[in-house]
Amino acid sequence: MCVVYIINTSHRVKLLEATDVRGILGLLIADGSLVAYRTPSGGYIQLTLVAGATESAFLEEKVKEFNQFIFTKAKIVPYKTKARSSGNSTPILRFRVSTNKLRPVYNLLYPIGERQITQTTLDLLGAKAAAWLWAEGAKVLKDGSSLLSRVGNTFEETLMIQSWLQMLVGAEGVIDENYVRPRIQFDIENTQKVQEALISYAPQSRLHLFKQEQWNVSAIRSSRTELQFGKGENQSQGEKATSLA
Repeated sequence: MCVVYIINTSHRVKLLEATDVRGILGLLIADGSLVAYRTPSGGYIQLTLVAGATESAFLEEKVKEFNQFIFTKAKIVPYKTKARSSGNSTPILRFRVSTNKLRPVYNLLYPIGERQITQTTLDLLGAKAAAWLWAEGAKVLKDGSSLLSRVGNTFEETLMIQSWLQMLVGAEGVIDENYVRPRIQFDIENTQKVQEALISYAPQSRLHLFKQEQWNVSAIRSSRTELQFGKGENQSQGEKATSLA
């Protein structure tokens, strides 16, 4: 297996194996933020995952998936964001961890310092990543067709994802640019192709998006959403100490 190392003058820090890099990339292909910070000892990467107050089950699944590749004691915490214009606060859930082990993932998702979908990244990913993408951004309409968002910021990125999905599951989608960011539309037949191909990889909390039946999505709630939201704090746990290069 390929193992990536980063070396400084004091010690060698073992980073992720290639399979771990692919796993985390697949988890973050639709959503998730990575920020690079510099320190006198070299720096670290901070990962942030967020979800709405009623989406704790899905976020918990994402954190569980992440811990398969990088184990951390970081926890999901309730947090409040404030709108600059109105000053109103919105409760969200946030998972944040900092470690330089994420460096190779950052380099692939942020090749020029900004988040960008590239063919190099997509070539590393398979059906499990496609399932996370579908779980994150798919909206199945009443007639059985679907609309997939979070498929890149530009037409070029969306076109790459469209071709990638077609290669993986044989589903042909149409790019819709009538949004701030492009989306991909699938008719009934192609929606079913995606669902049938990816259901075995589906996160349990979003399983309804992979089934060919009508659901009242607003009624689907996590049993753990009854969190008490206190004051938002910049709570970040991770491996900033000895693991940082």
